[in-house]
This record gives sequence, C-alpha cells and structure tokens, in this order.
Amino acid sequence: MSTPSSPSPRGSGRGKRVTIADIAARAGVTSAAVSLAVNGRPGVSDATRARILEIARELHWEPSPSARALAGAPVLSIGMVLARPAEVLGNEAFFGAFSAGLQDVLSAQDYSLQMKIVQSVEAEIDTYRRWFAQRRVDGIVMVDLQLDDPRIPALEELGRPALVIGGPGHHGTLPSVYVDDALATRLIVEHLAGLGHQRIARVAGTRGYHHTAQRDDAFLAVCAERGVTGTLHEAGFGAVGAARTVTELIASDAPPTAIVLDSDEMARAGAHVLQESGIAIPDQVAIASYEDSPLARMHRPPLTAIGRSAVEYGRRAAHRLLELIEEDRVSRRGGGAAGAGLASGAEGDAPAGAAGGPDGPEGAPAHPELRAIAPELLIRASTDPDAATDPLLLALDEASAAAPSETTVDRG
Repeated sequence: MSTPSSPSPRGSGRGKRVTIADIAARAGVTSAAVSLAVNGRPGVSDATRARILEIARELHWEPSPSARALAGAPVLSIGMVLARPAEVLGNEAFFGAFSAGLQDVLSAQDYSLQMKIVQSVEAEIDTYRRWFAQRRVDGIVMVDLQLDDPRIPALEELGRPALVIGGPGHHGTLPSVYVDDALATRLIVEHLAGLGHQRIARVAGTRGYHHTAQRDDAFLAVCAERGVTGTLHEAGFGAVGAARTVTELIASDAPPTAIVLDSDEMARAGAHVLQESGIAIPDQVAIASYEDSPLARMHRPPLTAIGRSAVEYGRRAAHRLLELIEEDRVSRRGGGAAGAGLASGAEGDAPAGAAGGPDGPEGAPAHPELRAIAPELLIRASTDPDAATDPLLLALDEASAAAPSETTVDRG
C-alpha cells in the first residue's frame, strides 16, 4: 500500500511557510543558487533561473520582509507620520485624497504605505529614527512643513530617502514637492476684489505651518496691491475655530464682505454661521475656500474653491520618492555618497533649488523643488451668483422637483 505524499508547502494559510530551502529541494539545486535566482543576481544559468522562479510561483513563495531587510534589499514600504489630532484628519478632505494618490502609484510598484498618527513632532522624529533603524521603510513622506521645522535636520542627519511635501523653501537640503499657495491666494483675492469687495477677511489655520504663513503673506500683499482692506484671523484647523471666528467677524463694527477660509471644512462651517444668522451668500457676504471637495461642490450655494487635485498631488509625490529611493539604492551599491543627497531633478512645472541658497550652506548638494500642481480658481455661487451651476446639482434639483410631495394621512 503506497503512502500518500505530503502536500507541498504553501506560502499562505496556516501551513508551513515556504522557504528558499523548499524551492532548492524541489529544483535540485543549492539554497545559494535559489537566492541568486530570486534576487536577480548573476551566478546561475538562464534556464536554471527560469526553473527556480517557476517553482517559486507554484509554491506561492514570498520573500520574508525581515530577510530582505537584513540582506539590504528594499522592504517595499513607504512611511508617513501625521502629528495632528485624529478628529481633524478625519474631517479633512485633503489627507484622504493625498494618501489615495500616494497608494495608487505605490501599489503599482508593489509598495505599501505605512501611516501613523502621533501626538507631537518629537514623537514623529522618534518614529522616523526607529523605522529606518529597524529597516521598516525605504523612504519617508514628510507632510505639514513648518517654518522652523525640527524634522528637517533630523531627516538630514539620517541621510535616507525623504521627500518634503511643501515649499518653496524651508526644506533644508531635502528635495520637496509643493503647490503654489501664493498663486492660489492671488487668484482668490483678485477674484473678490474684481467683484467689488473692499473688506476681505482671511480665516486661517495654524500660523506655524509653512503653507499657512505663505498664504497669509501673499494675502496681505495682494490686498495692498488691489487697494482693499485685508485682515488675518488665526482660527486653527477645524470647524469649531472657523465657526467661532466667523461669528466674531460678522458681529464686529466693520464686518467683511468676503471671507476666505483655509479648508473646505472651515468654509462650510463659516457658511453655516452666515446662513443661521440670516446673512445671504454671496449677496451680503461671499465665501471662498482654499480646498475643494465633493461637499464644497454640493453645498448650497456651491463654494468657490481652489482646485488642486490632492490625488494627483499624492501621485506626483510618490513618483518622486520612488526616484529618490532608486537613486539611493544605486548610490549605496556603487559606493557613492550615501543617502538621498544624490537626488536629481524631476519633470515638473518649476524646478529650482541651487546650492548655497537660503536653505543650505555653500557647497551643499542641490535638492530641487518641484511644483507638483498649478492651482486654479473654481468660481461658484458662494462668490458669484451668476456662476454656472454644477450639472449634478441641476440634476438633483430636477429630481427633487419631479418627486411627489409628501401627504399627511388623517387616520383619526
């Protein structure tokens, strides 16, 4: 009576994990030969390599992340740490869309995105150090660039691939991609001034962030150019601060005729305050947002907003970071300068970043800035009553008008 053969090892499920030794036994070669074959290294014939790879596929073999890390191979993971309250992140449209764009590109290259929420910048820096020391990530996406940012020198010291989201400037010797917030501000203010507004208030997020400060500075400069009164009001990110600030503005002796807010959530909160106070939008006070979203488009009235695809922004950032990781890998293998310091220019709208500029000392390696997305102003009824109505809103209005009205049945 023959004894049934034991099942082949599988790479998934509850059975034994497939190892290089299993593949070697099946192929009749040494484990060293399998290692050369699966890692794409010379030392085995093409026929042997093809046979080994076919057996690896049949057995559903997957390389061990820890083994890849020990061998110096990419661990196929990108890290992003967010030092913001979870409630704020959950209500913001930007980070979800930006992360989706990152993951869209990373997934196509078999990379994963590792995210973590922490309570402080210090905890964020500690996470970067631990991730790189433990070989858990190949590179870092750093968001929420600050004016005097302690994360920049920490990442420079680590010398590993890291991409700053934000700029221009203030990113040290690290490469960056950014959206032109100064141009976005000019588009909003010139639009409102062109409609005749003479008192414009900007309800801003936290001043310490680079993009907030850039918007503030550009806002005051463009208001001065156009001869209108512009006032700044720091509310912090989120609906509560925005609602409180707008409430104070409309109760002031000289209330603004237009209000610009830093996010779609803040703009919707401000619009709600105006409507609850009986103030007509835009006839009495116009509202505009720096961030567009489906909720901004579906608002009544639809909110004028800066259009900049956060998904596409994430895609551009992912492509750039993958370039940096590959450049770092080639540099280390070739014995050149380690780290992301060999980053070269990438395709984009406005590369910049000469050595010896305000971010780095003379002779420091140049790290180009890349303007990832050019902003555009999407004019809607919250600032211009004659703006075209979104086709989806028209369709919803038509469907609502066609729906039968509710009737009350007297069952007495």
